[in-house]
Amino acid sequence: MVSGLVLWAAAFSILYALHGFGCSLGWTGPSLFGVTQVKVLLLAVWGILIVTHGLLMLWLLKQHETQMERIGIAIGCIGLGATISTGMPILAIPSCV
Repeated sequence: MVSGLVLWAAAFSILYALHGFGCSLGWTGPSLFGVTQVKVLLLAVWGILIVTHGLLMLWLLKQHETQMERIGIAIGCIGLGATISTGMPILAIPSCV
């Protein structure tokens, strides 16, 4: 039932760890189209996490007979929204300051 929020927590932790790891190793040089290497990595991982969350939602939507399953779908939607909003700063804010 809480799989959506667990996946969001994992996504947040992974993105946060990769950000720190990339900045500490100096992956700040331009890589692709003038975007830093750490930002390319974060965008790729964020995209994979959103797709993973989408697959979770497809699986959750198959089961909607009981009230608990419908609550699970709602929590999955909340988790997907949180995963998307958690990664939005990657698009707007410089990776390493």
